[in-house]
Amino acid sequence: MTMAMETKKDYTEKLARAQKRVDAIKKFHRHLKVYIIINLLLLFVNYRAFDFLTDKGVQDPGFFYWFQWNIISTPVLWGIGLLVHAVYVFKFGARPLKELKPEFLKDWEERQIRKYIDKEKSDSEKYK
Repeated sequence: MTMAMETKKDYTEKLARAQKRVDAIKKFHRHLKVYIIINLLLLFVNYRAFDFLTDKGVQDPGFFYWFQWNIISTPVLWGIGLLVHAVYVFKFGARPLKELKPEFLKDWEERQIRKYIDKEKSDSEKYK
């Protein structure tokens, strides 16, 4: 293989990795935008719904507690998911999850695959 071909291949691989990384960052920014918009809407709904429901005669404190809990828990739980997404994109470089798998799990999987292949071989030889 010539040096020019190897360099072109390296460049193509680097370009593909860079494009995947930029795409992952764009997806994170889109996720962040949706998170902000939805949570601003939830705050607005929370403010308006409380006034609307009390004006309509709803006085059940259990309902308001449930309503507040849902309005507050959505950004918190979604925020945890957004944080995980950010760590995946910016800390781990949005590498495929297979690459992030701990070594002992990879070894275990390989051992299990070999075990089942060997078992299948022995079973097929047993019935010959």
